[in-house]
Amino acid sequence: MNSRFICLAVCAIGFLVMAQFATAIDKIEGPWMWMITESPVNGGGAAVTDVDGIKDATKGKLTEKDVAKEGITDKILKVKFAENYKWTGGKIAAVGGNNINDTLLKIKLGPGGDINDHCSYAVINAVSKVTKKGVEARVGSDDSVKVWMNGKEVWKNAVNRGAGDFQDTFKVDLKKGNNVFMVKVCERGGGWSMFAGIDAPLNYNLKFKGLAGFPVEPAGKLATQWAEVKRSY
Repeated sequence: MNSRFICLAVCAIGFLVMAQFATAIDKIEGPWMWMITESPVNGGGAAVTDVDGIKDATKGKLTEKDVAKEGITDKILKVKFAENYKWTGGKIAAVGGNNINDTLLKIKLGPGGDINDHCSYAVINAVSKVTKKGVEARVGSDDSVKVWMNGKEVWKNAVNRGAGDFQDTFKVDLKKGNNVFMVKVCERGGGWSMFAGIDAPLNYNLKFKGLAGFPVEPAGKLATQWAEVKRSY
């Protein structure tokens, strides 16, 4: 009786462990293309989730939907942003409660230091071998988050919170070939973090359609390579 109970308990634990690994989704570290926009002082985070920061920062010459649909193109790279910020390539750590801020410091985008009351835009090309609908995706954010796939808004959570891992789950549809995936995170104060993942065997790169001169170097050399590309615009 006792041996049977132990056997059942071991099997149950094994099943739970296997289920955990089966549903694990890797965090997308990059390479991402990054842009930031400034929010009103003491008015960042959840309050500006639905404010089109890209439209404001470019005086209407570009919108969030434009970037979410097209990705980073030669035409988009030529649009001037406030503070003369440029789209900049860089990876993000899969752990930590301040990984956006750490990334921005590393790629030298923004004012430096502890950045508050700003929104970040991270854009990546997700390449799929097949068309698939209803694929599970996850995000975590500090603070609010909005997500697009191929120009369609697929998730939004207007909230002020901390994050060190995934928090929200939603579905995305993948096309065969290139898919533009964009994540916006609006920071109010304190830590500034982002975690994103898609439960599919995808290849991530910056080879957007309409971008000639995309980076071809390994991820470790991405920031340097992209800096050279940017100087041509």
